[in-house]
Amino acid sequence: MVFLRELLVYIPYYLECFLLVWMMLLPYKRKAHYRRHILILLLAGILWQVLISLMIYIDTSAYEVIVAIAKFVLCFLPLYFFYYVYHIKFLKTFYIVVIATLLQRWSSVFADVVVSFTPYADNFWVGRVAAWLSFALLVVVVWFFYIRIINRDDSVEIDGITMALFYVLVLLFELGQTFIRIGIDERIWRLILSILELVFCIFMLSMSVRIAERNRKLAERMVSDALLAKERQQFESLKQNMEAIKSQAHDLKYVMRAMQAHGVQGEAAGKLQKIVHAYESNFNTGSAALDIILSDAQKNFTNKGIRFECITGECDMSFIDNFDLYSLLGNAFDNAAEYLSTVDGEKRYVSFSVSDRNEGFVFIEVSNYYEGTENVYIGMKSSKADKAMHGYGTKNMRRVTEKYGGELNVSAAHGVFYVTAVIPRPLK
Repeated sequence: MVFLRELLVYIPYYLECFLLVWMMLLPYKRKAHYRRHILILLLAGILWQVLISLMIYIDTSAYEVIVAIAKFVLCFLPLYFFYYVYHIKFLKTFYIVVIATLLQRWSSVFADVVVSFTPYADNFWVGRVAAWLSFALLVVVVWFFYIRIINRDDSVEIDGITMALFYVLVLLFELGQTFIRIGIDERIWRLILSILELVFCIFMLSMSVRIAERNRKLAERMVSDALLAKERQQFESLKQNMEAIKSQAHDLKYVMRAMQAHGVQGEAAGKLQKIVHAYESNFNTGSAALDIILSDAQKNFTNKGIRFECITGECDMSFIDNFDLYSLLGNAFDNAAEYLSTVDGEKRYVSFSVSDRNEGFVFIEVSNYYEGTENVYIGMKSSKADKAMHGYGTKNMRRVTEKYGGELNVSAAHGVFYVTAVIPRPLK
């Protein structure tokens, strides 16, 4: 009978944690033969709990607490082989298993607190049923308010040092409260310890979420900064290339004049004329940086069979750093070119306009044909295959706009996709 009770404790412990870990690993890529591995892990874990339960027959009166803690830790050991079933790191699996263990422990403690207020506080079967009902309630709550949220973004990570501190705190607390319970017989003090343990579990869970969110934002910021630095280098390279090309085009003009003066005409002269025209800038916006960006965009769009319509007037944009302007427009043009590569040729067009509004704001708009019907927003998911390094372009555009106190709006309406930036001109 005692052995049966042990099984009714440890096997549900494992099954409950198994379910929680499985739910938290849903977004991750699975290895081949996934169902077979999951079934083997489930059956191996149940068999392992039978061996753990047999430890009750070992005479450990002098080390009863230590053996009890060891049994509790060992009973979850098979769960760590989840890392083999998924393409994730062992430390990530370890963290998720600890979170699952805490959640399971939370439901058990909650059941103990509830049962302690009833006349059946010492009834094993009432305690077991209460624990199972408490876990069922926990699964519903945790799914909607925790697991469903973290599963939206599989880039959430916890650094190694934070993990180590997390494990040490949990271990010290569990050891401390276990030893304290040995010398306490009064039910009221046991109830207080259970409530404290429940509060501790909630605190550790909330802290882990906050730390994971902080690390995710830090990682995003580092990638975004790296991409901005790369864009600075690209602009410098583009600027140097444009200046070299303009210089060569200028020299070619004199060569053509000399050829024409000597009566040289024909196909060679015509090709030379086209080359000079192609490399001469058609833009004169008053901003050298903007002229370079638009000339490069026009060349790239033409090579891809995309019409480029540009409406510019006299607009002072000198207060915007050249690199920031390149990041803002370059990402907008790249996103437009990527989408238009998927539509028919007659629909391939990009329109760009920049103007002053009430002489207090600079209004910049990039628009292109768009067939989508879903809502679009800042930070939208990328359709590119390399999702880890994409999706930051729109975020960088927003960062640049907000740097100058402006606002970036991304929207779609009536078959047109709009990227609009409204930037206030600094007061003189």
